[in-house]
Amino acid sequence: MRPKPTRLLDHREYPVLYVDDEVDNLRIFELTFRRDFTILTAQSAKEGLEILSQHPVAVVLSDQKMPGVEGVEFLRRVRELDSRAVRILVTAYGDAQILGDAINDGNIYRYLAKPWEPEDMRLTVQRAIEAYALESERATLLEELMILNRLSRTIHRDIDQGHLHDTLLAALSDELNFDGCAILLCEADSATLRFAAAEPDDDVAERLRQIRIDEESAPIFLDQLCKGDSQLLEGDASMDLEPPIRKWVTEVSAEEVFVVPLIGKERVIGALAVDNRRGGPRLGTDGRMLVEGLAMQAVIAIENAQLVDDLRRSRAQVRRVDRLGTLGTLAAGLAHEINNPLVSINTFLSLAPEKRETDDPSFWDEYHELACAELERIRGLVETMSRLGRAGPSPSLAREIVDVGEVARQVVRLLHREAERAGVRVDLRVDETLPGIEGVRDQIHQVVLNLTLNAIQASPTGGTISIGVEADGPAGDPVGIRIRFRDSGDGISEENLERIFDPFFTTKDPDKGTGLGLMISHQIVADHGGSIEVESTPGAGATFHVRLPLEGPVGRAEGGPSGPAMLDA
Repeated sequence: MRPKPTRLLDHREYPVLYVDDEVDNLRIFELTFRRDFTILTAQSAKEGLEILSQHPVAVVLSDQKMPGVEGVEFLRRVRELDSRAVRILVTAYGDAQILGDAINDGNIYRYLAKPWEPEDMRLTVQRAIEAYALESERATLLEELMILNRLSRTIHRDIDQGHLHDTLLAALSDELNFDGCAILLCEADSATLRFAAAEPDDDVAERLRQIRIDEESAPIFLDQLCKGDSQLLEGDASMDLEPPIRKWVTEVSAEEVFVVPLIGKERVIGALAVDNRRGGPRLGTDGRMLVEGLAMQAVIAIENAQLVDDLRRSRAQVRRVDRLGTLGTLAAGLAHEINNPLVSINTFLSLAPEKRETDDPSFWDEYHELACAELERIRGLVETMSRLGRAGPSPSLAREIVDVGEVARQVVRLLHREAERAGVRVDLRVDETLPGIEGVRDQIHQVVLNLTLNAIQASPTGGTISIGVEADGPAGDPVGIRIRFRDSGDGISEENLERIFDPFFTTKDPDKGTGLGLMISHQIVADHGGSIEVESTPGAGATFHVRLPLEGPVGRAEGGPSGPAMLDA
């Protein structure tokens, strides 16, 4: 029972029990104060306890000297039965020891001496009732706070809007025991309300979802809602309501519907509604405050869920744009790479009819050989693109234990002539104690070949490149192998450093590369569960670090698919 300000407090709402073995005293008390208080009387402690067990009482007054159980003992038992009841001892005997012990032990609120003055008794009982009301208010607020805290923790765990709506409705129907409840949300950038969810989710809920509350059909309702005012819609007065609101109240067939606005950071985003459609009690002050408190928490949770949804949509759009951008880059690069050799092929085919009857060795030998070479170039490009379209290593490529040091030595021998022509010295250092790794040997060979060739081409005449194959991880317990490629070239600019793994991106001359080598290497390393890192300072060369784990990726069968690596570069 929620107390009101003292000047509005109706003391008759709080029963007063007076226990005295003398009937005349009880009669005088009742006649004196029956207009001020709701009075119950008892002639013994036993009778008083029986009344207390049947009726909540705000104030208990007791005479001290009674046969059987005396006043102090009786009030002690009252305290055990209902600790909130305010206890007052009325006595004609001023035994200081008894009174002191009773007060110190908390058995009595205060005492009055007999014979009592009516005005003193009235003021004492009034103050006792007010103390009881305040304590009841404190207990009620504490209980409501605990409920709201529990419900708040529950609803804030949900970041999915659908689940959040279900959680809110469950809190209103199961935890707070309302007969029916609903969540209404504003449409995007408008004040139009629609039912987002309702409980119970039955035919009535389905019909409620068809109701549209806008400024044209319900201006008064929306105006109050936008002002932040809660509204009580009464079934008996439904004919006075605006059409969509009247339809709402009629559909739920409730005596009353309580609507609380959901006030967001910038505007009202919707409303929370409860009703007593199954004949439940009308909504009191306590219930309204609970719904309003829950609405404040609901707004935060709903706006957070909406932000999460917006973030998910934004990320999805970014991914789509990224895929389209990558597709556009691939298409442009592929068109460029195919158009170049097509020029030679087209020229050869265009001139072939004219040269059919002539003996032109340079055309039929050299030009034909050039056209065939360009066709082979296109075939190789298509094969490369086809391999890029299949994420993960080909099933036909068996995984085995690969000696990375030996692979590096073979690549250096293979590119010996290339390094000599470029005037570049290759310094290879291999840790001979390294274990083998699980992988596809030809693919690892391709990675080492691509990165070594890049280092040679990036280094100036007289320069040196160093290749190191060493353990990756703690000494004596490596988790993988690291291959380091360091050139002595001009380095990579900061703006190009972020693009080197993009398809068809290259700073080389057109006849020296297609811009696919690093991209393919990155994908191969990723398919093996490893990574490629680049360090570069303009004017001081570049260093590529390739890290490969000793074992293949966990949870993937040999040669099975993995996620596309080229988009991670």
